[in-house]
Amino acid sequence: MQLHNRIKSSRKKAALGFTSLLREKGRDILVFAFFLAISGGFWVLQKLDDTFEADIRVPLELVGVPNGTIITAPLPKEVVITVQDRGANLFNYRSQSKGIRPIRLDFSLYDNGSAAGKASVSATDVQRAFQQQLNSSTQVLRLTPSKFEFHYNRGMSRRVPVKFVGNVTTVRQNYLQQITLNPDSVTVYAPKTILDTLRYAYTERQEFNDLAKTTTFNLHFPKISGVKTVPESIQMTAHVDYFTEETVQVPVIGLNFPAGIILKTFPAIVTIKYRVGASNARFIGPENFVLAATYEELLAGGNQKLRLQLKSIPEGVSNVRIYPQEVDFLLEQSMEPSKQTSKETSDD
Repeated sequence: MQLHNRIKSSRKKAALGFTSLLREKGRDILVFAFFLAISGGFWVLQKLDDTFEADIRVPLELVGVPNGTIITAPLPKEVVITVQDRGANLFNYRSQSKGIRPIRLDFSLYDNGSAAGKASVSATDVQRAFQQQLNSSTQVLRLTPSKFEFHYNRGMSRRVPVKFVGNVTTVRQNYLQQITLNPDSVTVYAPKTILDTLRYAYTERQEFNDLAKTTTFNLHFPKISGVKTVPESIQMTAHVDYFTEETVQVPVIGLNFPAGIILKTFPAIVTIKYRVGASNARFIGPENFVLAATYEELLAGGNQKLRLQLKSIPEGVSNVRIYPQEVDFLLEQSMEPSKQTSKETSDD
């Protein structure tokens, strides 16, 4: 019993000692964290007082553009300005409390009055406009880009058709039925020297390969200084169809035969097999094929077989085969002329 009490007492003392140790360690950690925070704060304050360089991205805007004036080549959307100042001031520039406003340049300051022209904006003008937002201690080191210009046009334009530049291919067993452009013409604003020779608006070159179905793409126009296309992009639809095998029965006819001579072939009707796009198959029938033999061809053949050839094949049809390719034939003397002569004699 005494041994049990001693063990119990020893465990209690050990627990109390461990708790005391944790409390002392906790106080040490809190003290360490407190002094770490203070030292960190002093470090931040010191850094904020040091001098740094920083890049600030500033939007560029051209304002005061008159109605009817088209900006054919705009200013850059933004300029990167490298500045130098105390860390505290640079932090303020990036904070929401002091956001950087866009640099606004007045069109009238660069308008030379021409119908179409190019205007250059000096880096000094951009820097001066930006400097108004800065503290006096902030130094501007450089601007990127360092040159600024825009092109304008006072309504000189021409409406021209669009030409697709590129190539379209389909997977095997399919074919390109047609290409449609929407819109199929655009308005081009440019100097007179360009408009006088402009006939088409050519798209940027594109390659669209192995299409398996009808697909629509967005196309843009090449960037040309001083030229603006409205709209700036169009849609091109490549209409893809698949091939189907079709069969029709077509009669053989004779052409350029002398009066009274009739061509008879055996068989009189032959089979034509061909390949055509599925969407066009319903529009093609026997009447669209002309299978004929001319009298001159028959005389030149000099044999007992007549080799058949198609004189007319519908558009969009390919891989045409004739069965049979050669037929037997017979030339007969028609009785119609003699009957007609006998009737005329009796009438007299």
